[in-house]
Amino acid sequence: MKRKWQLITIVLVLTAAVVAVIVVEFTSTLPGRRPSNPFAYDIEEFRSVDPGLIKWKEARQVSIDTGDPRAIAYYNGKIFLAAGNELQVIGSDWSRLQRKTMPAEPSCIAVADQGWIVVAMGNRLAVLDSELEILAESDLPEIEINITSVAIHNNNIYAADATGRMVLVFNSELQQVDEFRGESGVSEVHGFIVPGGHFSLAVNPENELWITNPGIHSLQNYTPSGRLRRYIQRTSFGIEGFSGCCNPVHFTFLDDGRFVTSEKGIIRIKVMSESGETESVIAPPEAFAGGTRAPAVAVDDQGNVLALDFDRKMIRIFEPI
Repeated sequence: MKRKWQLITIVLVLTAAVVAVIVVEFTSTLPGRRPSNPFAYDIEEFRSVDPGLIKWKEARQVSIDTGDPRAIAYYNGKIFLAAGNELQVIGSDWSRLQRKTMPAEPSCIAVADQGWIVVAMGNRLAVLDSELEILAESDLPEIEINITSVAIHNNNIYAADATGRMVLVFNSELQQVDEFRGESGVSEVHGFIVPGGHFSLAVNPENELWITNPGIHSLQNYTPSGRLRRYIQRTSFGIEGFSGCCNPVHFTFLDDGRFVTSEKGIIRIKVMSESGETESVIAPPEAFAGGTRAPAVAVDDQGNVLALDFDRKMIRIFEPI
């Protein structure tokens, strides 16, 4: 009888131990109770910037009170701003000199040396004169396109189509004359990779056409016919490169040919040399705390950087220290 009770006690103890192990294992896998992932990558450390790299200061903020801001450009002492369904021209005293209601919401702007203006409206283009009168409009495309950036090079208009992952080329009458997908010139180049709808291009002071290949964190220089000449590729969470699915989102040039780049994810604006080395930080991530979108950028005649802050609906002016 005594032996029987000893066996029962042993069985009960073993059963309790098994139940305890099951309970601990179950609760440890519940959300909030799992152990930390030893392979998780903490990007917070990359939000801080060495103060010695910050060689610019924010000098002014100008609020935008007419519609959501969409694009910015600068030419000959004037700011060209797309907000809501309007194109606005702003003078050096920040007064609105001109405004034009466009047929559809503008998505990007470029201004030619001759003074005429190109405005993209998602799937089509318009050319305007200096009085904001429409001179030409492109035909509606038969396929879906999404123009996210435009540039003028040798009187041709280059439009970055994020949906088709290609660059469309038009003459000044908006007749399409060419297109390319970034696949020529180098056998290992596999075309533009545009995973997130951010696809930009610009022309530098030496009249060279540069285009982002955001999926591989690259800035690429192309001939007018679409042949790759050279490229800069920088992948890094650190300030020396670009991270995430698609960066840089926006870029432009200082008058000496250096790049001004704007990034999403870890939102920041910085200056890169012509060879791709990070030289200084214009605006660190804390300048955009709580923001979600990379600012569009332009450069004025004094070498100041104009950042179009979509989240705060303002133009922010940064001056070199």
